[in-house]
Amino acid sequence: MEQDGHNNLYGYSWDTKTQKLACKKKGLDAFCFQLGLLSLRVHKLGRDALERSFFGEIDGRGAEARDLLLENGPAKLSADHRCDFVRLLLSLDVRRPVNVERVRMEGRDYFAKGLNTDPQILAVMAEHGLHETPSDYVEKVLGASLEDRALSGIQRLVDNPTVGGVLINARWDLKKLGPSDGSFVLSDRPLIRIHGYNSPGATWVLPLTPKVAFFAVNHAENLAKLRSVPPHRFAKETNKSSTLQAERFVFSTDVHHETWLGKYLRWQMGRDFAPKESALKAFLGTVFV
Repeated sequence: MEQDGHNNLYGYSWDTKTQKLACKKKGLDAFCFQLGLLSLRVHKLGRDALERSFFGEIDGRGAEARDLLLENGPAKLSADHRCDFVRLLLSLDVRRPVNVERVRMEGRDYFAKGLNTDPQILAVMAEHGLHETPSDYVEKVLGASLEDRALSGIQRLVDNPTVGGVLINARWDLKKLGPSDGSFVLSDRPLIRIHGYNSPGATWVLPLTPKVAFFAVNHAENLAKLRSVPPHRFAKETNKSSTLQAERFVFSTDVHHETWLGKYLRWQMGRDFAPKESALKAFLGTVFV
């Protein structure tokens, strides 16, 4: 998303106290940042090794692929750049705070249960007069972290060859908006996914700029149908979906979006009143095979 001349980005959210649409102007790094989200407890390369080394590389190479995609279109992307962009797409979902926390806690419980129920480990500990549970011994005495081990596994989710392979071979294109077609908003949960990755109706949508969005589909007929959707209609339904799946913030460069953002952010924050499926999914159901 573009920033204004003062290096500010306009971020909209729903204020549950005032029950009004709120707008914050901050630098790009001030939004969507959760301290310690991907921090490890112990690591020889530093506690930020996962975010700095693994995701830092994904973001850097993904940004290069994005720039080439915008400049030349998907047909001109090399196989390596196509792979880099897929890894970026998958990482956007993986790094959502709710997903990171689930991997961290459920993974830690999984490894702890495995240690605490292993008869050989239990026998060795009993032989040496150790009364802690194996998981406590590993963490408190040996200083290892089961959460770190679980969180490190998030890398395998990004590099899942099954999902990634299908997406790499999907049909890619860009939806470009004209001067009178409005603009795209971008939420802090930017990637829109519709249907399972291997379904004929599988669709991936990601706004890249206020005027350009990426999309990928599995079915050739759906590619033709999406290309035929009027740009202003595509932008309208995509913007609704982006807002309805936001964690908190929606970013916009067009003040006219304020007229409807409050309604949809209120629905999203209220949860109970939000539609059961994304606006884009409901719309595509009328045009897809």
